[in-house]
Amino acid sequence: MPVVKIKDDIGKTMTLREIDGCYLPVIRVPHDQEEEFRGRSDWSARPDDILICAYPKSGTHWLWEIACMLLNGNAERIHLMKEMSMVECLSRSGLDSMTSPRVLNTHLYYGQIPEDFKRKQCKMIYILRNPRDVAVSFFNHHTRLLDYEYDGNWQQYLPRFIEGKVDYGSWFDYVVDWETTMNKNQQNPAHVVTYEDLQKDCVKEVSRLATFLKTEGTATLYADIAEQCNFKKMKKEKDPLEDTTEWKDHKPGMYRKGVVGDWKNWFTVAQSDMFDTVYKEKLNNVTLPVPYT
Repeated sequence: MPVVKIKDDIGKTMTLREIDGCYLPVIRVPHDQEEEFRGRSDWSARPDDILICAYPKSGTHWLWEIACMLLNGNAERIHLMKEMSMVECLSRSGLDSMTSPRVLNTHLYYGQIPEDFKRKQCKMIYILRNPRDVAVSFFNHHTRLLDYEYDGNWQQYLPRFIEGKVDYGSWFDYVVDWETTMNKNQQNPAHVVTYEDLQKDCVKEVSRLATFLKTEGTATLYADIAEQCNFKKMKKEKDPLEDTTEWKDHKPGMYRKGVVGDWKNWFTVAQSDMFDTVYKEKLNNVTLPVPYT
């Protein structure tokens, strides 16, 4: 699998994997990721599969924990890493060996998801987050995770993020693609949630998700799940399976701040104005509830 060093406008590089024009992170897996990735088109889905879809740093892990708890009918943390059920990290045999119901997750575009998931109309959960907070979170992810070999600063990084010179490409292209394909495939059940709504009223969003998943639960269970999945609690407890050697200073970095509006501590007025211009141009026809205030 080709490992490439993607340059920004001033020559700073980021190490990624490129497969057929798609940028992926350098994922440490025991199988041939290129072979498995290219063969995913004919992977078999199960009717009760659930797929959580999001651009990176939008709350995928948070939502994955919540969905697993709802299906299990209790508010106990999952003793697995979400990467173990991530489509682009899995092998076919790994996917087939998982017990049902499978709660999978991915950062892939709709068109890159194995077709059988669409044919069987598997439930999809799509989460959105303010792209300015996504950019800040992704910057910290890229500069702290060793495999990216990236040491650019924030000023150098923001144009890279906007241009899509990162794993999974442009946030703008991703959101537009999902808007378009969801409209064209309305027969596929999809539930949309925002990171900001989860922060504002997690119990309400857990209840909404339970209705979509058709799980049996009580108000007490939803409150317990919301409490257990509180970001500060998850960060404090950490993930025992997270490999700290992958991070600078050997400090786990999957959970950072988890707050809404941290972008205000990073964007200059000029950067914010520039980002606003790009946002209005790229997302002119998008009707999904993208939080951007």
